[in-house]
Amino acid sequence: MKERKKVLWVIGDSTLSSFNDKYYYPRYGYGTKLAAYLDDAVEVKNIALSGRSSKSYTTEPQYKELTGGMQKGDFLLIGFGHNDEKTEEARFTSAQGDYKTAGSFAASLYDNYIVPAQKAGCQVILCTPIVRRTKTGEWNAQDLHVTQDFGTYPGGDYPQAVRELGKTLGLPVVDMTKMTKALYETLGKDETVYLHAWTSDKAASVDNTHTNVWGARVNACLCLNEVKNQQVAGLSEHILDTDEKEVLDRSKYLVSNPEYHPVVFTSDLPKSRFWEDAAGFSGTVFGDVLEEVSKEHFVLEPAGENAVHIAVKNNCGKIAAVSDGIAMYYKKIPADRPFILRAKAVIHDYFLNDQVSFGLMVRDDCYVDKTTADILGDYVAAAPLLLTHGAQCWNCFARKSGELVKGGICTRAYKPGDVVELQIESTQDGYACTFGKEQTITGGFDFQLTSIDAEHVYAGMFVSRNADVTFTDIELIFKTPENE
Repeated sequence: MKERKKVLWVIGDSTLSSFNDKYYYPRYGYGTKLAAYLDDAVEVKNIALSGRSSKSYTTEPQYKELTGGMQKGDFLLIGFGHNDEKTEEARFTSAQGDYKTAGSFAASLYDNYIVPAQKAGCQVILCTPIVRRTKTGEWNAQDLHVTQDFGTYPGGDYPQAVRELGKTLGLPVVDMTKMTKALYETLGKDETVYLHAWTSDKAASVDNTHTNVWGARVNACLCLNEVKNQQVAGLSEHILDTDEKEVLDRSKYLVSNPEYHPVVFTSDLPKSRFWEDAAGFSGTVFGDVLEEVSKEHFVLEPAGENAVHIAVKNNCGKIAAVSDGIAMYYKKIPADRPFILRAKAVIHDYFLNDQVSFGLMVRDDCYVDKTTADILGDYVAAAPLLLTHGAQCWNCFARKSGELVKGGICTRAYKPGDVVELQIESTQDGYACTFGKEQTITGGFDFQLTSIDAEHVYAGMFVSRNADVTFTDIELIFKTPENE
């Protein structure tokens, strides 16, 4: 009977997970490259998941795979932190408090992972989160995962919480925060841009949170070299000798996606021939709208101060699996300018169909009165989808690399006559979307909208397929250090 290999289980968030991107430099978490520095006696099982915290990960099938699969002699490498700091109920854990403090990051790590691992005879290795790349070379607290109080959510130092937990329990801690910070300071901002994912072939599209294939390899090397330095018995002897200087030669490891195809797009958009500007936004109809753009099928009009009326008729437009067709009032915004977009949606009518939607949207690209069935760019939407599901419809959604991404599930059905408050806020990692009193969604929305237009995003109000909605109290607020 063939002897079972030791397993290095890898769990955590997007900074360790695998991806299937269409980016120019696709995203790779460092968990995907750990095997490159281990001999054949160890098998790596990387089941890290993008957008999850130590709390939300426990609801995923991979958590059951982990708790049911760990065996004596295995190792568990834990790399959470990026999303535990997110101020939303489903993901937040507090950096304050020790492993006995209910609701704390330390308690989540201890109860959900350390205790099950130790019962299985599996050695735990704790990792602090990698830094977020700084565009300027100057660090702010959030780059280093030190947060401030926000409403009912207390701030704290997430890397320090991991360090203290490891010290208290006598567990090895790999300080990825300290090591990546030192590395980035050594390389400088002009070189670290090449460690990170680029959504397009322009450096302006760099994703400062997620690494590319070279960045993943560098971080995997740093991680396992530190495990070796700490002489973690049973694993250290299987870590290959590596030359960190060789790993830092990007010419050997950095490759672009051979399947990447730049989209022909211009941000110099003309005015619509059909729709007048309203509330400071420009009207347009575009995408897979099924019919020629005309006032026969679409209504886009002012509806008073800071208000617009949008209606889509005659089965036109859709939000479908592979294509979208929408009517939208949009505004072009610099991609690096933080903002909050708010409005109230007065729902006049909609037809129960799974391709119907309405709400706020921020997108990577925008077109003026163009009918096309081609796959368009990515977006996030504070809007419902699958309305035929009633109270089980999606409360927000996104399109990422051409695929629809579910945000959350509604707690109630939404009907004609309802007035719903909407908000999209840009964050350091992506966007936070809120539809009514439903849970704010950031999980799975932690990506930049710069694959097609690296310089701008297009934000506004939209309607698809047989819906009739007036958007009132429209506010577009540009954030400054004083109002963040």
